[in-house]
Parts: sequence; C-alpha cells; structure tokens
Amino acid sequence: MTMNRSAEQIVKDTGLPRLDSLLNVAEQRYPGPRRAFGKVHMFLVFMTVGRQPGIGRQRLSESTDLGEGSMRTILKDLRREGYLDSHIQGCRLTETGTRLYGMLAGKLVGPISLKTTSLTVGSCQSAVLVRFPGTPIGIGIEQRDSAVRVGADGATTYIIRGGKFFIPGGSHDCEKDYPGQEWPTLRKALEPSNGDAVVVCGASDETTARLGALAAALSLMTTA
Repeated sequence: MTMNRSAEQIVKDTGLPRLDSLLNVAEQRYPGPRRAFGKVHMFLVFMTVGRQPGIGRQRLSESTDLGEGSMRTILKDLRREGYLDSHIQGCRLTETGTRLYGMLAGKLVGPISLKTTSLTVGSCQSAVLVRFPGTPIGIGIEQRDSAVRVGADGATTYIIRGGKFFIPGGSHDCEKDYPGQEWPTLRKALEPSNGDAVVVCGASDETTARLGALAAALSLMTTA
C-alpha cells in the first residue's frame, strides 16, 4: 500500500495545498474490493462540501449521485488525509481543505446544466468555466477524452478571445457563426473573461454530463 503525504504535511513543507495531492487520494490502494469512483468523484465531493458546509452524508450522496458505500470511503479518505472533518452535525472542510477550496473556487465556475444545444453532442449537457487555464488547450482533444473516460458522449472546449467564444481550429466568433440562446445563457451564468476556457459536455444523463464537464475542467487546471 502506497501512502501520500497528508494534506497538513504538504502545506507544512510547501506552504500551499495542492490539487494533485487531493486527486491522488482517490488512487491510493487499500485492501478490499475495487473502488467504484475516481479522481473526478473525489473532486466533486470535495467541492460540494466546500460549497455547502455542514452537509450530511445522505444529502451529499444524493447531490453527487454516489452510493452510500462509495461516499463513506471518500469521506474516510478525505478525513484521513486532513481535508475534511465529519461530525454528527455534517461534513466541513478543515483549515487546509478550506484553503485549497478557496484556490479552486477562484478558478472554476459551474458546472451548470444546459438544455440540449448544438454546442456539443449528447442529450443532457453541462458547462463549466476554468479561469486562465495553465494547460495548453490545443484543439480540445484532451478535454473531450477526459469527459469520455467518465462515460460522457463528448465535450467541446471554447476559449474567450477578444470577448468572443473561439473554437481552436474552428470559428473565431461562435455567437456570430452559430447564433442561439445558449450563448447568453453561458455569459450570464459563467461570466467569462478573456483568456478563460468554457467546456460544454454532453451525455445521456445529467449526472454523467456534470462529471464529464468536471473531468474536462480538471485536465485544464494547474496543480500548484
């Protein structure tokens, strides 16, 4: 069994909590059945607790669509690594977890649900914004593949340049070339600025679309 340094130890050594250390908690190996969750599920639970301090385990399971068994394991792992405290009053992030959440919340907006649009494939769609991604985007293949790996049908990445939605290798002004009500919706909900990336993910159900959007977002986020 390989153990990572705890969150508190990483902060003590470097002065900063790290996203990659949080995600690696999901990949630690322990005796027992194969885990039915991955990095994106760990990230989703962490961010949900950050947004809703004091949330109970049952409501957390319902809001993330994770089973009770997986939820118990995720919470146990996050407690052990120093990111979360769980009491009868509910789940709350520790000081270290709160610091990391603050960093992540400043970079990530969403995910938000969308009606079926022409922005990507899939009957259920979800969008997320990453502020000033530190990873080169290319033509968005890595984001699409990250979404597909968690069960999504696909994902399309848009970059904000000159105040316009730009597709790498495609349209330089998507609102002009492909007019629709989805663009005002994205602008109002995500408030994109120049340099930001917006990923729209589609799947056959809302939960998978949301997980796909988050998985794509994680591929764009720095791990400082």
